[in-house]
Amino acid sequence: MDNEFPNFAALRAAKIENIDYRIVVRRGARTGSAIVMAPHGGKIEPRTSLIAETIAGADLDMYCFEGLMPESNRELHITSRNFDEATALELLRTKSTVVAIHGRQDRDDPSTVYLGGKDAALVSEIAGRLQEAGFQTKRDNHPFPGIQDSNIVNRGLTGKGAQLEVPFSLRHRLGNEPELLEKFCGAVRNAIETFDAMNGARSPIMF
Repeated sequence: MDNEFPNFAALRAAKIENIDYRIVVRRGARTGSAIVMAPHGGKIEPRTSLIAETIAGADLDMYCFEGLMPESNRELHITSRNFDEATALELLRTKSTVVAIHGRQDRDDPSTVYLGGKDAALVSEIAGRLQEAGFQTKRDNHPFPGIQDSNIVNRGLTGKGAQLEVPFSLRHRLGNEPELLEKFCGAVRNAIETFDAMNGARSPIMF
């Protein structure tokens, strides 16, 4: 992407917090190992914050970096492999289940969620739950593998996570159809619950 900030320090030097962008952190009531993130939230990749917040609910930790500008919010985009905002990195230090929500352009596929990240087991669990809920997913042969070690989703305790690239048209529907949003986010939350249970989490997540 042209004119993209190379890291957070460069963005912070050029933009004003709480005017051009904001950082939203919500700690869940459940002190577990999972966090849901939207590193391109707000107006950067619209509705990714909504999706992350809905998945997290009241139980899970949630982090969003949000664009607030009246226009041209895409210039606030820091690519995932360069995203190094300090609050996000600090939160990730204790998290072994990391899920990042992104938005992609439709191109010729307005409905499929492209799944990436290095945690193959978590990706598989999310894919299965989404498919059971009636959503299309794709794990391979797409432009967003998310397997770089420096990708923000892979910087948690285990060095691996799962990222969802949600197409614009599906994000638009999720923003306008509450029942569809609940179905989508409930599927992802169920995947996180199952994954945490398999990995020794003590308490379930209720949706």
